[in-house]
Amino acid sequence: MKEPSNKGLGKRLFEFFASIKLSVVVLIALAATSVFGTVIQQHREFAVYVGEYGETVARVIRILGLDDMYHSWWFQLLLVLLLVNITFCSLKRLPHAVRLMNYRDPVFDGKPVAIHEKWAKRVKNADVATLAEAIEGVLRRRLRRVYREERDGVVYLLGTRGGWTRMGVYVTHFSLFLFGIGALVGALWGFKGFVNIPEGQSVRQVRLRGGGVKDLGFEVRCDDFEVTFYTDRQGRPTGRPRDYISDLTVLEDGREVLRKRIEVNHPLIYKGIYFYQSSYGQAGGQSAWLTVFGPRRNILFHRRQLLRGETVDLENGDRLALRGLTGDFKGMGPAVEVMLQPAKGDPRSIVVFQAPEGNHRKLGGYVIRLDGVETVMYTGLQVAKDPGVPIIWTGCILITLGSMIAFFLSHRRVWARVRPADRGGVEVFLGGNASRNRIAFERWFADLCTEAQEVFEK
Repeated sequence: MKEPSNKGLGKRLFEFFASIKLSVVVLIALAATSVFGTVIQQHREFAVYVGEYGETVARVIRILGLDDMYHSWWFQLLLVLLLVNITFCSLKRLPHAVRLMNYRDPVFDGKPVAIHEKWAKRVKNADVATLAEAIEGVLRRRLRRVYREERDGVVYLLGTRGGWTRMGVYVTHFSLFLFGIGALVGALWGFKGFVNIPEGQSVRQVRLRGGGVKDLGFEVRCDDFEVTFYTDRQGRPTGRPRDYISDLTVLEDGREVLRKRIEVNHPLIYKGIYFYQSSYGQAGGQSAWLTVFGPRRNILFHRRQLLRGETVDLENGDRLALRGLTGDFKGMGPAVEVMLQPAKGDPRSIVVFQAPEGNHRKLGGYVIRLDGVETVMYTGLQVAKDPGVPIIWTGCILITLGSMIAFFLSHRRVWARVRPADRGGVEVFLGGNASRNRIAFERWFADLCTEAQEVFEK
């Protein structure tokens, strides 16, 4: 029969939060739930989830917050629980590691000292003081820090090196703690959104992925936008974008404070807010250049610039209006829609495309050619602010350092005892251990014993 525990509530809570089992459960839960965040599209409209999973599952997704999982209360609770667990685990084990790091007692007889490697030697025609000095010299060369104590004619020595490496695992723990803190800071005080800025215009608000609008506190203006396309073997554009570049200006109180040309993977950064080049498109056309031939094949006007919606007079009271234009009509290049308003009869309209050799279209008794269009492009930007990023980068650096310390360095300790032998001479004993990598320590200890033997022979 199991006896009831005499531990208080505080002690039991401490052991619960410092449990390795809790660490495993929380890490598995975070990994499993992250799958949902990867598989289920985030920040989409409810109708999208209904179309993919059905109305019932879509409601479950919305109720559990799986459509914005990394900002849901239960995911953040898991992060908090992980942080608490890391903290309590470190607090539980850190005092013991500090004691081992600062251990300086060279007397090991009758004490629970873990000695992995041993070596003993009886030296004739020698005295304790001389051999103790020789062993201490060897330990100082190999381990640098040596502590000495004499008891009843026996000399005890302790050489130690690398005690600080026992903190490597706690540096790693702290880095994991920073990861959690960074994720929470980003979730609580960061945002992600998007904005489209036509050329020549500026904005100071962005639409958030989860809905709503975020005021930036400053304006961003798109001064110019350029897009280049891949070409085929004949040098003709394929329509597949090769690169798109935006010239952006940041303004505060109407004053320019920063200019930056951005492209994919080269964002504009201002006040911790990142503006990434994401997409582009046409915000509308401004004007087009047209050539119009009259019924007698006479040129009424040549390469005349017309604004969208502008109307010009032709012959016999007829009028021509530019109704619309685009830089790329269904992948077939620039095009305009023009409407003829005859003096008598109903209006008629056609679409005229621009072609390298000229594309002439008849409209009534007139022939119209499109010579060029002037369109306004917009740049599509992803806007993100994550104040937790510096914290996470610090965690990345620390986890690298902590892992290197924990896996490649160790705390080495060697005890020595020099005392008179029962049958004359002096008995020397060496014993040592290492916090990790015992195979390497075994070779190192063998070299140490060889060096000691050579000293004795001299």
